Amino acid sequence: MFSDRHWLLKAAAAVGLLSLACNLSHQDIPVRAPAIERLALSWEAFRDRTFHETARRVQAADAHGFQFGTQVGPMRLLTETPPPVGSFVSFTAWRVGPRTLQVVALDVHTGYTWKRPLNYVISILTLIVYLWLVRRRFRWEPQAGFIRSRY
Repeated sequence: MFSDRHWLLKAAAAVGLLSLACNLSHQDIPVRAPAIERLALSWEAFRDRTFHETARRVQAADAHGFQFGTQVGPMRLLTETPPPVGSFVSFTAWRVGPRTLQVVALDVHTGYTWKRPLNYVISILTLIVYLWLVRRRFRWEPQAGFIRSRY
């Protein structure tokens, strides 16, 4: 298993198993956590389901709730403490009517517009620095095997 013998076959088997796992999860996730757009189209089918959404931008707010946009139109969320318009929120909610949800838990993400890109920049720079630091640790000689350590 851990030798360099038939390394191409082993790599292909690993990629195949990874793609199988990804395919199975891709089929299972929409069943366990349906998209909020499905609620807008057939809300009676989701009578006892809770929905969780992350990083949605608030489009409008009033004293009783707020709304955000989806691919099939706006959804309304009822809450006692609506966030300001333009902020990003994550929430857990259950349906109370067509295109209407009651918020169970609400989290307002302050600074989302600059923190998220900064997170990506720091992650990419960390990866680049790590690869630069370990560049001499590994060598590749196809006739000797796939990737071998220098030591």
